[in-house]
Amino acid sequence: MKRSPAIQSALGAALALSVILSGCSGGNGADAPAASGSPAPSAAAAEPSPGGGGGAGEEKEPVTLRFISWKDSYNELYELFHQKYPWITIEQIPVNSQPILEIIAAQEAAGTPADVTEIDTDLITFEQNGLIEDLGPYIDRSDIFQNATFPDGFFDTMTFKDKKLAVPMVDVPMWVLVNKDLLAKHGVDMPGNDWTYDDFREIAKAITDPDAGEYGVTTQPEIQMRLLSTKAIADGHAANLHYMNEDLTQSLLSTPDVMNDAKWLQEFVTKDGSMQSEADANATGNVTKEFINGKTGFAIGGDWVLPTLKEKATFEWDVLPFPKGKVSQPGYSIYGPLALLSGSKHKEEAFLWLSFQFTPEAQKWKIDQGANASVVDPELTAYYDQAPIWEGKNIEAVKMARENAKIQPGLTVPAWNEYNYNNILNDIIFGDRDINDLIPETEAWNKKTAELRASLQ
Repeated sequence: MKRSPAIQSALGAALALSVILSGCSGGNGADAPAASGSPAPSAAAAEPSPGGGGGAGEEKEPVTLRFISWKDSYNELYELFHQKYPWITIEQIPVNSQPILEIIAAQEAAGTPADVTEIDTDLITFEQNGLIEDLGPYIDRSDIFQNATFPDGFFDTMTFKDKKLAVPMVDVPMWVLVNKDLLAKHGVDMPGNDWTYDDFREIAKAITDPDAGEYGVTTQPEIQMRLLSTKAIADGHAANLHYMNEDLTQSLLSTPDVMNDAKWLQEFVTKDGSMQSEADANATGNVTKEFINGKTGFAIGGDWVLPTLKEKATFEWDVLPFPKGKVSQPGYSIYGPLALLSGSKHKEEAFLWLSFQFTPEAQKWKIDQGANASVVDPELTAYYDQAPIWEGKNIEAVKMARENAKIQPGLTVPAWNEYNYNNILNDIIFGDRDINDLIPETEAWNKKTAELRASLQ
């Protein structure tokens, strides 16, 4: 597959990507040989039995899978996988802030190709350069995948030109964080899980006390990026997160309804005074930029905030689902993509690592870390009640976040990295940028993504 000059330039001449990866297959797992010359997995070989495999007394050759990941907290998960497939060991290749495309090329150059990778940019770049496998044929042969029930649209954000390019390594949920002590100080009860965006706004005003340095809402980009985007869906103004239309081909950010949503949140700063501007937050020591400081009532958080809150919060906190809008009550979730590299010498075993993510033991481990279950299963839903991380918290809100989640798009949207929804809205909500700047910005991007999509057909 031909690789774009831009990608080759990004990798650098020293890496010589065009030479190093010239033998990588851009085909699917059904008929593309592995780099070592071994065939793609057959139906029988796709998922060996947990005990180690084939006939009585048969021993598997030890395999080390090389996994590119920036997480340093997966050691327990690696051990669970090793217990299920004793002949396979996971060796993590740390990212260390380096672009993953460069890591792939460097590993190939060293003669130690990686097998599996998390993805740090759009999947189209990897697909167009022949770096990742189409997982469709593997999934079709997989007992684990075929026997599991997944949420509607599970593969949608990771499918491009009818190819399943990745699966979620983790389903990262988000919730509205609540400072219960601040609510109680102002005589406000903890809202129910069916609360509305009007409730959110009114409570934020009620618990604001500038003289005490206390504000209803944390001055954080997450509020704009996650909550405002979700509100647009809840009120029927957009079909997908980040103001995207139904088929993810165009942004609706410049439509009157969505612009009014932006004005709604902007008024928390300019009218209600329940959220500080960027300038005011800076002038008062940035205290209201961090929920952990205990001076704000609401913030947006995901699994990444839980360890810090549990260890360091000096106030009583809890979680709520995203509020209810005029037509629905969607949540917000991120799929962290996991892909099988075309240069892998161990494709059979590498797919076992991918499919293992959706076994009960792996799913329960992820729930224990604060992630969503990716599989629809009553046993997993019940397990939320047992997970120590949620002891004493609003577990029903956590379950709602999973059930109502909309998935963050972008992985297979052409020119997504050029879609300037985030920075411009930060400047409008927390600064003094003219909201009408949304119109030319959005029109330009809509034209760009449409042209690029057409060129990729």
